[in-house]
Amino acid sequence: MHLITAAVLTALLGRDRTAGDQRLPNFPGVMETVHVLPGRLRLRAPVLIGQGAAAGQLQKSLARLEGVRDVEVSSVSGTMLFRYAPDRVTPDLLLGAAVRLLGLEKDVLQTPPAAIGEGIRNAGDSLNHAIYAQTGGVLDLWTSLTLLLLASGIRQLAAGNPFGWPLLWWAYRNEFASQRARS
Repeated sequence: MHLITAAVLTALLGRDRTAGDQRLPNFPGVMETVHVLPGRLRLRAPVLIGQGAAAGQLQKSLARLEGVRDVEVSSVSGTMLFRYAPDRVTPDLLLGAAVRLLGLEKDVLQTPPAAIGEGIRNAGDSLNHAIYAQTGGVLDLWTSLTLLLLASGIRQLAAGNPFGWPLLWWAYRNEFASQRARS
């Protein structure tokens, strides 16, 4: 059953490591292919770091796979080294079996957050905390933005400019979204 799941996972997911004509998927932060050589495969799974008992159990389970000659699992580095018979088993099946045995199926399907997106979120959080601290807890970033949009919309409408209505709409949407985020 594990080999079937492994084959399906590797067929459906992206590929980028190469050994001859063999390409393997790489899932940064979850299951990474360190190197692939004929008869030798090294994977890194950060979830294994510091998990000695789990590493030992994983080593026993992986060593039982047909075509696997030897498996070394390190809970210090979070790596798995496979020595296998290339004519009997493929690296993608070993990768899939490791993903399956570690229960990482859902993790490999998730897209990791982009570095720029994380930076923008961190900057927004910092600005939010700064506004909150400067106003003594009276305002935060989202309340300030809502008030700014509301005031701009009213000012535009008072000047006879119909473009004030979208500003009022965005003020409403912003306050609605911030209330939902707080609950």
